[in-house]
Amino acid sequence: MSTALAHPLAHPVLVTQAMTQASQTLMGLPFDLMRAQYAAAARAGLVQRSMLASSRFDQTLTTLERLSYGPFARRV
Repeated sequence: MSTALAHPLAHPVLVTQAMTQASQTLMGLPFDLMRAQYAAAARAGLVQRSMLASSRFDQTLTTLERLSYGPFARRV
């Protein structure tokens, strides 16, 4: 058995899955940063600190992400 084939990343499907996951993580970074900034602002008292407001903000960002990236958007 070749050592190149024994390496887990040598399999094309695994490489494709790893690259897909990495690209989705990078594409989602701006939205994750906005969520982190909102949480920091809530802790600092700059925006309303409520679960309802936080949920609305998250839903808005999720919608914006799906509209921006279409089928490439992250799914939960």
